[in-house]
Amino acid sequence: MKNRIISNLFELWKHIGARGHFLHNANHYNYVRPNNNSWPSKVFELEVLQGDFEELYSKIENKTLPHSISILENEELESKLLEHKFTLRSIVKGMYLDLKESDKPDNSFTSIEKVDDHIKATSFARIATESFGYEVLTSTIIPLINSSELKLFIGMHKNNYVSCGMVLLDKNGISGLHMIGTISEYRGLGLGKIMTNKLLFEAYENGSKQVVLVASESGERIYSKLGFITQGNLKSYSINR
Repeated sequence: MKNRIISNLFELWKHIGARGHFLHNANHYNYVRPNNNSWPSKVFELEVLQGDFEELYSKIENKTLPHSISILENEELESKLLEHKFTLRSIVKGMYLDLKESDKPDNSFTSIEKVDDHIKATSFARIATESFGYEVLTSTIIPLINSSELKLFIGMHKNNYVSCGMVLLDKNGISGLHMIGTISEYRGLGLGKIMTNKLLFEAYENGSKQVVLVASESGERIYSKLGFITQGNLKSYSINR
């Protein structure tokens, strides 16, 4: 299952990159690189046996590739990366939930709106940037508006858009929940939980039997309470500059 969790995330990046025209296919890895090295600047799907790690290091050092390499935990691959002076920067948890029809949320999300125009795309980018602390460009979000596989949402509180989230239906029929965030001053009001339930509702509507996501250590505790099971780690490596 851990492979499918990370596969959903990588499919998200490829989908965003393809629609934004910044997906690049190298011989032994893929990478996405929007303007200003903004989200989601990543190298991923790195092949352990075929990769030229010295060349990879050099390209990152010369800023011709994104600074971050994301991999599903893999002892052989990680050994190669460490051998070539890469540094482990972060670990997030892969999580999944088996959907049961009896647990489907009611469709009563009056405070949440689908991102379906440029104005809402701009709001999504602003909320995500403020929530996660890295730049998310409106120009990255706009091409996603009419996607059939990916749906984006923003949540309102007291006439302000303050939360965001997206759900991707992947080629395996699994729905992935991504970019669930709330602006810091509005946290603790249950808005993230409302957004999560909205995305779960969309996963049911997609006909998915399973939902996946990746979460930080603090997020893992929150999603565990909703029934998500932890399986596997996504690790990010980079070079020292």
